[in-house]
Amino acid sequence: MSEINTRKRGKKWEYRFEGAKIDGKRKQYGRGGFATKKEALEAGAKAYAEYNQAGQYVVPSEMSVTDYLDYWMTNYCKVNLKPTTIGNYAKKIKNHIIPVIGQYKLRAVTPSVLQSLINQKFNEGYSRNTLSTLKGILTNSFSYAVEPCRFLKQSPMYGVKLPSPRAQAETPTRRKEKSIVTPEQWKKIIERFPYDNNCTAHIPLQFGYRCGLRLGETFGLTWDDVDFKAAKLTIAKQIQHNGAGWYYTPPKYNSVRTIDLDDAMLELLRSELERQQKARQEYSELYAHLFIDDNNVINTKEGKEIYPICRRENGNYLQPRIMQHVGRVIHYELNIKDYDYHSLRHTHATNLIQAGANLKYTQERLGHKNIEVTLNIYAHVTEKLRKEQKQILNQI
Repeated sequence: MSEINTRKRGKKWEYRFEGAKIDGKRKQYGRGGFATKKEALEAGAKAYAEYNQAGQYVVPSEMSVTDYLDYWMTNYCKVNLKPTTIGNYAKKIKNHIIPVIGQYKLRAVTPSVLQSLINQKFNEGYSRNTLSTLKGILTNSFSYAVEPCRFLKQSPMYGVKLPSPRAQAETPTRRKEKSIVTPEQWKKIIERFPYDNNCTAHIPLQFGYRCGLRLGETFGLTWDDVDFKAAKLTIAKQIQHNGAGWYYTPPKYNSVRTIDLDDAMLELLRSELERQQKARQEYSELYAHLFIDDNNVINTKEGKEIYPICRRENGNYLQPRIMQHVGRVIHYELNIKDYDYHSLRHTHATNLIQAGANLKYTQERLGHKNIEVTLNIYAHVTEKLRKEQKQILNQI
């Protein structure tokens, strides 16, 4: 057994012990800050025992929840999850979990503490979707602490539940009401952002309004996704951003789909393709060529050349962030306060249902993972549809 050594440094004591050889060299571990030699010896013995059990110098009994979640993010999430999921988890951990239980020692966390955390967030008005994500993070991270890490013998998330759907929170749920864009509002928007060489927002707006695409799906489209002969559009990827830049990833819920294009959208795309081909010739060697590397990151230097539909006149990639500026113009100049890009998707689905489109067709066109999502989101429909349903009631 390795000898645990102690020494006094200033007014405090520290312990040290040798670990196994790595690359032929022994590595020493230690920790200071103890008031007495006895405390240092006791802590050293505990650390050494846990070192032998875990095979690495991680002391679960002393590790905080904050440090453990950093460990889990590095060793599990970054290896197994998509960058977008990692980013979402990091925000939830930073904003909701660490402020409540981050200071606890890992082994001090109990089911009652975690249930209180979930209940607290419920009473603060967070949506059930947010609560489910938090519960998932806690369940998965503490399960990882049990196996394969063996920092814990049992997960403290065992038995922790979400509040009943019938429960009433102290603060109303923070749910943004989904709004639709009226025909009058759409006319104002499209007149403010017309189709010309100086307006980069027109086509993204049309994809939202006429096709019901998500923002990332719109800016992920390339010309090989358009079948002009069959008047079809394939949505097989979306665009996301990480530290390396903009990159392609499968659409949300892997909702790869092929949808119909109406005549007006098809004609607009024909005009845009012709415009881009003409611009490529006019700019000649100054035209920006775009590529994706082995990580699907868009760049201007190497990889497979791509041909995005959303593109500037000189060939540069048109980033989704331009729609933030568009949103501000719509909010303050056009005075349409409830607008966001998702409003266009919501409007498209509502227009389909109002016109009598089949719900299954609408679900598949929007890429919802199941029909219940379509029903739940668009249950409110428009006033016109309500009046039509009332007429049906009167005829019964």
